[in-house]
Amino acid sequence: MFSLVYRSTAQEDFNDSGIRKMLEHAKKNNLKKHITGCLLYHNNTFIQLLEGEEQEVRNLYRQIKMDSRHKDICVLHIEENINPLFSKFSMVYNNLDDLSDQIRHKRMLFDQIFHNSDIIGSPGSSKLILWAQVNKLLAQENNLMAS
Repeated sequence: MFSLVYRSTAQEDFNDSGIRKMLEHAKKNNLKKHITGCLLYHNNTFIQLLEGEEQEVRNLYRQIKMDSRHKDICVLHIEENINPLFSKFSMVYNNLDDLSDQIRHKRMLFDQIFHNSDIIGSPGSSKLILWAQVNKLLAQENNLMAS
């Protein structure tokens, strides 16, 4: 099972409605290609973990890089795993902007997603990269709110 974690910045005009349409399309395509993962959106930033057969995941990532709806796309981690981390979902999605502004609440929500996946019993560092990136994003917001 091949995993890729990346981060990108949404274009200013890429709104919640556009994200939901993209997600519905992605879920259908991912299901056909046996790709699973987790997509998080917060403050115009996407963090996504994709997993599946290596060539399928790499092809999808190439398409994502060409997608004009986001920019500043960078790979954070690539890894081969024994088991998928999100086997129960074609794509878990959470828009952390939809919830209360309390950072603690957002972390708790991601924690629920994290623990309801197959992550806990799976070795590898993709899960740690994903968790660290979400915490970094929320910590930046926390610093902005404290200013």
